[in-house]
Amino acid sequence: MNFLEQELKKRKLPSLMTLSDGSQVQTTQDWEIRRGEIETFLSRDFVGYAVRLGVKTTCETVRVEEHSYGGKAVTEYRELHVRSDFSEGMFPFTLTLPEGAKKVPIFLFLSFTHEIAGGIGEEILDQGYGIANVCYQDIAADYYDEHQTGLGRFCTRNPYDSWGKLKIWSWAVSRMLDVLLEDERIDEKKIAVMGHSRLGKTALAAGAFDSRFSLTVSCQSGAGGAALFRKKSGEQIENLYGKGSRLWFDGNFFKFLGKTEELSFDQHFLLALMAPRHLYVCSATEDAWADPSSEYLGCAAADPAWKCLGYKGFVGKDGYPEAGEAFHEGEIGYHLRKGTHYLSREDWKLIIEYRKKHQV
Repeated sequence: MNFLEQELKKRKLPSLMTLSDGSQVQTTQDWEIRRGEIETFLSRDFVGYAVRLGVKTTCETVRVEEHSYGGKAVTEYRELHVRSDFSEGMFPFTLTLPEGAKKVPIFLFLSFTHEIAGGIGEEILDQGYGIANVCYQDIAADYYDEHQTGLGRFCTRNPYDSWGKLKIWSWAVSRMLDVLLEDERIDEKKIAVMGHSRLGKTALAAGAFDSRFSLTVSCQSGAGGAALFRKKSGEQIENLYGKGSRLWFDGNFFKFLGKTEELSFDQHFLLALMAPRHLYVCSATEDAWADPSSEYLGCAAADPAWKCLGYKGFVGKDGYPEAGEAFHEGEIGYHLRKGTHYLSREDWKLIIEYRKKHQV
């Protein structure tokens, strides 16, 4: 047994590749059944179910900056409206594309601010990518509001398996994707969803449940993101029950308070739902709250889903990575950056290197 196998064995994880009837996943058809089971676990006991009403999505462009970034790009300021027979909601976002764009790959970026890509949009445009930027607070406010702001009011809820804010934010991102896929300037096969910290958790929830994203990028997402819960250091389920984060999840998730070993899943289940598409996870050496080792092991534990489907999956090292190491060979990419909990230019640089290598 190699080092990573030993480390994963210590975590006593639920089996990713065992169906509920006890049989092993061996074929693509088996995996599709298992995927459905995992989606049920995660919807019931983690992020909650999305609104089950039929909805209509429309988008209005309210302003256009024809020569943004010194003439390099066009930036459109948009409002996205979602309506059901019973309710409606709206949130703004920006779409910035290189001037004269034709079939451009883009980042759908979940942002903490209204600054495009956190203020480094020009550098990303210079690499040939467009950016759809949404400030997550505009979708539903990130504080204890009893789901009474933004799309949190879109439908009635129950206290058990109705959507938490991770699901609300990620569902809204999918409604943005509905619109972006209609834009002929965008390469519909190369749309990546990306976020950092709690928005890295959100990006994973989006990519896991929406197979139209070619790449999901989760930066330092920690507990509830790429990091395994079992035997994790730093942030725990008990911390996520704090008033600032309690509404990110559904009510059922917190029945596992103090009972991590009884979780019906662990985060490798969430990561595996990206298979066979591309996944990229970023960690930082001094981000003890997120726990880089548990994020790295999450990638290794998710690997069998890709292997079952005939892909490389995670091509890392048989040991924990050192600062500066990046693993870009497989469909699961990973790097460990020196430093603290922060989305840096170095992170962006390595993510773009990965996208260019795999053309996703």
